Amino acid sequence: MQKVIRRTVLAERQAARRAKARNEKNNYQKRKSAKEQANYVRRDETSQLKQARFNRREDYELGPLAPRRDVGDWSEKWGTINSQRTKGQVIPKIERRKILKPLGGRFLNIVEGDRVVLLEGRDKGKIGIIKELDRERAEVAIKGLNMIDVSLPKWMLNPADPDQRSVRTIEKPVPITTVRLVTPLTDADTGVTRDVIVKKIARSRIWHDKFTGKASWRRLIAGLDIEIPWPKSEKPPKEEEDQPDDTLRIDVENKTFVPSLLRPPMPGSVIDELRNKYSIFRTRHEPEYIAAKMEEDRIKEEKKKQLVRTPLKEINRRERLLRKAKGKGHLTDEMLEKIGIVIAEKRQITLDAAGVSKEEDVPEFEAFEPAEPFEPAEPAKVEA
Repeated sequence: MQKVIRRTVLAERQAARRAKARNEKNNYQKRKSAKEQANYVRRDETSQLKQARFNRREDYELGPLAPRRDVGDWSEKWGTINSQRTKGQVIPKIERRKILKPLGGRFLNIVEGDRVVLLEGRDKGKIGIIKELDRERAEVAIKGLNMIDVSLPKWMLNPADPDQRSVRTIEKPVPITTVRLVTPLTDADTGVTRDVIVKKIARSRIWHDKFTGKASWRRLIAGLDIEIPWPKSEKPPKEEEDQPDDTLRIDVENKTFVPSLLRPPMPGSVIDELRNKYSIFRTRHEPEYIAAKMEEDRIKEEKKKQLVRTPLKEINRRERLLRKAKGKGHLTDEMLEKIGIVIAEKRQITLDAAGVSKEEDVPEFEAFEPAEPFEPAEPAKVEA
């Protein structure tokens, strides 16, 4: 039985080590991929800036004879950027937490479908709807704002797609810190409803659903205690179709089992299937299995006792049993007195071994007597 328990523990430890190594490998691959992408984007930006400076210098020097840039291979790609530069770089977790903390941190108060206003860029002051929110990059894409032209290579074009253009116009994501939530607010005095920019969003208590695992909360305008409604989802509800192998609801709701004291609520075979009694991670076993394993351990111990012993092993075993039967000994007063006599007789041998020739040569320490107190003498008188 001890072997089964040890095997379960070793299997759990091995699984934990493998999971740890797998997580470390995945994190390393993510960091490596992010670093390579950042280096590629940086090189592309640098080369594009160098080429722009060269073109500007050439246009200035040649004047009317300057060549046209929007012909040849760049006839359609002129003024576009690489598709790798459409999104920002992945932000480390510590920095990402600092950025998202004012907006709610883990439970963000800004979601897809919210109306926001841009605070920076060429579309500063315009209001749009959040199309996409990227937590890893702390960016949001606003529908119809911050549009850019992107050149797509041929390998990225799907042959089945009817749109085979190599240049697309898309929304470039902006940092989430450059947007503010916009919500309609009615003035209590005038009754006029207008859009207001919410500078700071407060959050109510968070409720966790123990069945679905989802969290829900209310977002409020800080200082006014006015609730900001969540955007309505534009996605239609998913309709699930019945398949031939699906169990119908009417069959599930039909009561076919009545529990009683004569039979268990679930057959043992189902319990075995749920618990997987052949798993190496199993910690609970049936009484019959435990009894069988204990019997195996008992048989092994008996086999160890029945091993062939040599005469020397028998003598040693008999001596051990005799010593164990006698128990631990103790010294009496007579024994201690005899030991003291023997030590006194062998004192000279001990001194010789220490380097002293005779017992009389051993220096004796005299008792220490305190000296008389010191009194300073009077100074002598010198006559002038």
